[in-house]
Amino acid sequence: MMVNTYHLIPGCIIKDDIYKSTNSPLIRKNTVVTKEILDVLHIFMIPSVNVEATLENGSLFKPKEVKSDNEHLITQTNYRPERSTFIDQYLTSVKQYKRLFKQWQGGSKVEAYTIRSIFLPLYKHTPTKKELMQLHTLGTKADYIYFHSVAVSVYSFMLGKKLNLKNGEIIQLGLSALLADCGMAKVPFNVFEKPSPLSVEQYKEVKKHPLQGYRMLENIPGFSKAALLGVLQHHEREDGSGYPIKLKGDKIHTYAKIIAICDIYHAMISERLYCKKKSPYKVMEDLLKSHFGKIDHVILNKFLNMVVDLSIGKKVRLNNGAIGEIIFVEEIEPLRPMVKLEDENLLSLKSHPEFYIDSIV
Repeated sequence: MMVNTYHLIPGCIIKDDIYKSTNSPLIRKNTVVTKEILDVLHIFMIPSVNVEATLENGSLFKPKEVKSDNEHLITQTNYRPERSTFIDQYLTSVKQYKRLFKQWQGGSKVEAYTIRSIFLPLYKHTPTKKELMQLHTLGTKADYIYFHSVAVSVYSFMLGKKLNLKNGEIIQLGLSALLADCGMAKVPFNVFEKPSPLSVEQYKEVKKHPLQGYRMLENIPGFSKAALLGVLQHHEREDGSGYPIKLKGDKIHTYAKIIAICDIYHAMISERLYCKKKSPYKVMEDLLKSHFGKIDHVILNKFLNMVVDLSIGKKVRLNNGAIGEIIFVEEIEPLRPMVKLEDENLLSLKSHPEFYIDSIV
């Protein structure tokens, strides 16, 4: 939606690149507005900006005025942002999960009915690739764990469908993924408000959360044994380098293997304390290369198939800021297509590992 620059607030998300008499953007799309960004917009006398309907924290942005395509002002009371019902439900589920998590921190028990009431409305949706790629843009550092838990659940149940699991199995998988980090509520200090990196001892406490989560769920009806194993084992790795039990290969349950991939992916593309978010496409390459032997690559390939949409004709932005159009995609390396740049030069990403796709334009 087009909003007058003076009605923007910190936390708004820029929807389109902003240019000012230059070939390169003054401010790039997906930039989160800060006080410094507002100063830049005012200095360069940018009259209005196209922003997302939601703020960085996932809440609805309600400016005093919104501009239509013909620049006439529409009052906020008559404006209804265009958001998919899936994204609406996702944001609702995050708020509900946050409330439950805080109750668990206070000593409340997990209730299967309440968890299902958060998950099942999400399960009714089939998000598009675009929506799946959008999830990491909706979270914040402060509320990371809540957005992360719901996003991992969405990725996991969608992946379960791709793997042709039965309906009941997919539901249990989604519940398991939603609760994979519930044990973090039992860590004896607030991980998410620490102003400094974890000490060695604190990290040891954090690594207990899969076992803590398992204990929170083991005597509660409504969760299958497979779902409990998904929670307990989602940090195990194929080569035995994971935790808490250092299981290997076929000793790790399929649910845990699925959740592990979704968990790593969303964590790496999200803004977290002490960790900058990365391009989803760069993260996918990292999963294929640096995580080789640690995660199940049959499941990983299904996951990449589910979220990647780099078809011929798509316009992409590279990590150096260059924009181009995909003209050829190799089946064996879909993340490394041939791109025709705006200056008409051809660039094979397969031959230039220093470049990678940053985003879809």
